[in-house]
Amino acid sequence: MAKADAGNLADVIMKELREYRELKNEEMEEIAKEVAAEGRKKLKATSPRGSGSRKGHYADGWSVKAVKSGNGKFSFTIHNRKKPGLTHLLEKGHQLQQGGRAEAYPHIKKVEEWCNKEYERRVKARLGR
Repeated sequence: MAKADAGNLADVIMKELREYRELKNEEMEEIAKEVAAEGRKKLKATSPRGSGSRKGHYADGWSVKAVKSGNGKFSFTIHNRKKPGLTHLLEKGHQLQQGGRAEAYPHIKKVEEWCNKEYERRVKARLGR
């Protein structure tokens, strides 16, 4: 902590607050990265596996993408890099070409909700709330 006198007290306080904010942002980003990695593992385990020669391509395609923007903002997106167009069709079901509907396999929503709750829980635990 810097030495403060009456003339630069406000500057010293602002500097300390910026350092504290950067430290907390780093911790929150680390928590988000951990939760996203665990969410990817959960999706990999719970995703439907195809039959035949394509067995497991969809389930093995889950990946985490990190995006950082200015002012300490960040996000982690879990996406399927191998079969991106299949996620909505499997999650919601779809109309079949020969008639009827394909059964829905809701597997993404549960993991999304778990990730959101787990991130909030870990941030509160780590930051002492």
